[in-house]
Amino acid sequence: MPESNKIPEAVDVVVIGGGIVGSSTAYYLARNGISVALCEKGEIACEQSGRNWGFIRQQGRDPVELPLMIHSLALWHELVGELDEDIGFHVGGTLYLSETEQRYQSNLAWLKHAKVFNLDTHFLSLGDLQALIPGIQGQSRGALCTPSDACAEPTLATRAIAKRAKQHGATILNQCAVRGIDIEAGRVAGVVTEHGRIRAPAVVCAGGAWSSYFCRHLDLVLPQLKVTGSVMATAPAALITQLSVWRSGLGLRRRMDGGYNVAYGGSSTCDLTPDYLRFFRDFFHAYKNSKEQVSLKIGNRFFTELRWPAKWSFDQITPFEKERILNPNPDIKLLNKAYRLLGQTFPQLKGIEIKQRWAGMIDVTPDQLPVISTVDRIPGLTLSTGYSGHGFGIGLGAGNVTAKLAIGKTPAVSLDAFSMDRLMR
Repeated sequence: MPESNKIPEAVDVVVIGGGIVGSSTAYYLARNGISVALCEKGEIACEQSGRNWGFIRQQGRDPVELPLMIHSLALWHELVGELDEDIGFHVGGTLYLSETEQRYQSNLAWLKHAKVFNLDTHFLSLGDLQALIPGIQGQSRGALCTPSDACAEPTLATRAIAKRAKQHGATILNQCAVRGIDIEAGRVAGVVTEHGRIRAPAVVCAGGAWSSYFCRHLDLVLPQLKVTGSVMATAPAALITQLSVWRSGLGLRRRMDGGYNVAYGGSSTCDLTPDYLRFFRDFFHAYKNSKEQVSLKIGNRFFTELRWPAKWSFDQITPFEKERILNPNPDIKLLNKAYRLLGQTFPQLKGIEIKQRWAGMIDVTPDQLPVISTVDRIPGLTLSTGYSGHGFGIGLGAGNVTAKLAIGKTPAVSLDAFSMDRLMR
C-alpha cells in the first residue's frame, strides 16, 4: 500500500464503502472535526454510485423518502458552491411522461404528495409538453414536472465528495478491503482490513450491494438483494431537453459532454444467487407486487456466491478482495428496447451513435427503502445501505444523517421509517 494510503492506527469513525453514501458520510464527519477513515476495497465510485442514471430527483419518490430528499437537494446546492471542479450539477427538472392511462393516473396521484411538501411539481398539458420539447412523439396526455429537480455526473460527483472529505482531514483508503469488525465487550472496537487494524468506537457500513454479505460475519441478517441496472451513453447531439425524462421503458438525461444517458426503465435483470433463496420469504410479496419487472437468470454468479464462506477469519483473503469491483454485463436486449423507444419518442435522436454501455449492481430491500439505522445489539455499528436504485440523488442527505447517527447526534430529519427493525424476522 502506498505511503499516501497508509492506514491510521485509530480514528473516531471508520466508514466502509466509497460510494455516494459512504463518501458523503466521511465528508460530513470530517467537516465537523471528527477523525474518519473511509475504506474502499476498489476505487471511489467504482460500482453503482458511478454507474447510475445521474438523476437528483424529488419527483416520484416514496413520500417516506421525501423529507430526506428535500434535505439532500439543499445540500447538493451547498456542496456545489464549495467545489473547485465541475461535476455536471444542473437544475433542469424532472419530467414523467404519461404514455399510458396507468402512468397518467399514477402521475396525477403523486401530485398530492408534492402538495404536502410544497414542491413546485405541476402537471403539464399536452400542448405545454409539446411546446417544451418540440417534436416529441407518441404522447396523448400531458406530463408531470418538477422544475427544481437536478442531475449530476455520478462518478465525478462521488469522487469530488471524497476529495472534499480528504481536504477536511478524512483518510481515504482505496484498495483497502475491510474483512470484518472487531467486537470487544459487546461493542464495536474497530475494523480489520487487509492491511491491518484500525481502532474505532464507531463503524458505518455503507457497502451497497456487499452490505448483506458483510453483515453475515456479525450474525446480522440483512435482507438485501442485488439487481442489475443497465445504462448506455450516446455521442454528443443537439439539445433536445435539459429535463431528466422518464417513461415506461425509457430513462433519459443530458450529459455534460453533450450526449445522453439512456436506460430502460421499468425492467431489470439479475443473476439468481443463493441470496434469492435465502431471502425468498422476505421478498416474496415485493416480487409479486412489484411495479418493475425483474427477470431472473441462472448463470455462473450463483455458483460463485455459493462458494463464498458463511464465516471467515480475519487473517484470510475474503471475497471482498477477490472481487474488488462488481462489473456485471449490461443487458443488451433491454438497452436495445430503450434505443428503439428513444428514437420513437425523440425522432431527433433516432439512429444516434452509442458510445458506451455498462451495468451496475443495485442494492435492493424488500420495501425498496434504505436502511439508515444503528443496530441495538451491536453498539457502535451504523448501517446505511439498501438504497434500491435511487440512492445517488439522496446520497448527500443520507451521508449527512448517517454521520449524525454514527456519533450519537440527532439527524436533521426523522429516520424512523428506515430502521433496521422493520426488516427483522
